[in-house]
Amino acid sequence: MTSETRIASPQEFTAVSVKGVVRLAVGFGLLKYVLSTLGQITIQHAGYGIFRDELYFIVCGRHLAWGYVDQPPIIPLVARLSELLFGLQSLALFRTFASLAGAAEVAMTGLLAWRMGASRWAQALAMTGILLAPMAMGTSSSFSTSTFEPLFWMTIALATMELARLAGRGIRSGRTVALWWVLLGVTAGLGLENKWNEVFSLACLLAALLMTSQRKLLASKWFPIGLALLVVLILPNLLWEMHHHWATLELLHNDQINGKNVRLGPLAFVLDQMLVFGPLMAPLWVGGILWLVFSRRARAFRFLGVTYLLYLPLMMILHAKDYYLAAIYPLYFAAGAAARDLLFRKAWLRRVLVPAYVAMNVLVIAILLPVILPVLPPAKSLAYQQRLHVQPPKTENGTTAQLPQYFADMLDWRQKADLLAAAWYSLPQAERAQAAIYTENYGDASAVNVYRTDVPQAISGHQNYFFWGPRTYTGSVMIVFGESRSTLESEFDSVEEFTQDANPYVEPYERGPVFICRGLHENLQTLWPKVKNWE
Repeated sequence: MTSETRIASPQEFTAVSVKGVVRLAVGFGLLKYVLSTLGQITIQHAGYGIFRDELYFIVCGRHLAWGYVDQPPIIPLVARLSELLFGLQSLALFRTFASLAGAAEVAMTGLLAWRMGASRWAQALAMTGILLAPMAMGTSSSFSTSTFEPLFWMTIALATMELARLAGRGIRSGRTVALWWVLLGVTAGLGLENKWNEVFSLACLLAALLMTSQRKLLASKWFPIGLALLVVLILPNLLWEMHHHWATLELLHNDQINGKNVRLGPLAFVLDQMLVFGPLMAPLWVGGILWLVFSRRARAFRFLGVTYLLYLPLMMILHAKDYYLAAIYPLYFAAGAAARDLLFRKAWLRRVLVPAYVAMNVLVIAILLPVILPVLPPAKSLAYQQRLHVQPPKTENGTTAQLPQYFADMLDWRQKADLLAAAWYSLPQAERAQAAIYTENYGDASAVNVYRTDVPQAISGHQNYFFWGPRTYTGSVMIVFGESRSTLESEFDSVEEFTQDANPYVEPYERGPVFICRGLHENLQTLWPKVKNWE
């Protein structure tokens, strides 16, 4: 038996109860779901609400389309389904799909470890690692394009692994091969409809296959069929982009030239990855990468290790945010567990070292939990972080709030909507019919549109709001938030401050006055192309 087929041998897997493996994975998944649900209840009790981007996704979901300026269509669709099924009153219910995605990520990590040859205890170690990883906690705690990305990426990896396993046994055709290629193509296509960033990970996976012995997979007659399925699934979004003059590329270009994201050097970027996936967890997933790249026993899966070695520097070159790599780490937690299964062959090592390692990680994460998730009220959260001298790393240059941006962006939205609605109601009856509520960013506009359906829908030039336009408003009367008084006075006949939003915990650009403006110098319909704000 060769080292490459040792992992792939079907005889080995007959000795392991598939039902037992599935039960273990489901058990850890249920644990993750319960913890996530309890976390959501705690977050809401601490005074936090729906996240800025979630509000925007809700509004996008009310305007279903095949694309948006800043994301493909899947997340707005999921947000719409969640709103219809669960409502918006309970965070735990509204984020049910996010919690389920986190549970599935944990369970699939265990299944991947098993398919890499890990025993039961090693599978549990892999799932514990991803369950405790701070970044995985964050991506599954609210709706974002990163929430479901690990599920697509792990399914792609699993399909490729199974094809490699079959090829190692000389099987390159037949129904089973066809099914795996179909699954791979469909999953990759849906993954791109969830997040465009997947195009880079797919490119690295393809390059890794070409660089390893698994390049023979690409000679399969089913490869072009899988590729065709991918293209068919992403075609609606591509057509949307073409029709909207490649809006997303313009947005990405703006982000680059404006320096929106924090840019880290290579060493700082790597250290940041180790931090956000758990200070003590690095030996597990780093060991998994090394095992995939160098071990003879992992030769069948070497392309997964090479994928990371290509993807990491690519993300550095593109100045990506740290969470852009989050989807691929479950693979390396699984590989690290499989490697330790070989390393800790003696039972006493497993009984002593593994529980001690897990206990240390549980303790560290328990201490850091109020820094990872907003489980304490704002004032207490700020005091706790100051006491620890620890704060999550910044990902955007424009954020200066006392709280981490992720925490701050779950505060104040209902209050902001109430302030803007109060300004509208303060107008004489004759002016209300022609008065527009305008905000500089999609968070404020979405807050009005989600929480105050009794007033006209807010408009904005930010992101996809630009495409939804100024409706029939001319600019004769406007409620404005997010713009300076001096700028407004140069554009309107009169500018009156109605009230102030002075919440000390939100970002500075979310604090400030609400203005009532009259007599826009240029008709809003004509002016609209100039208000486009894609960043």
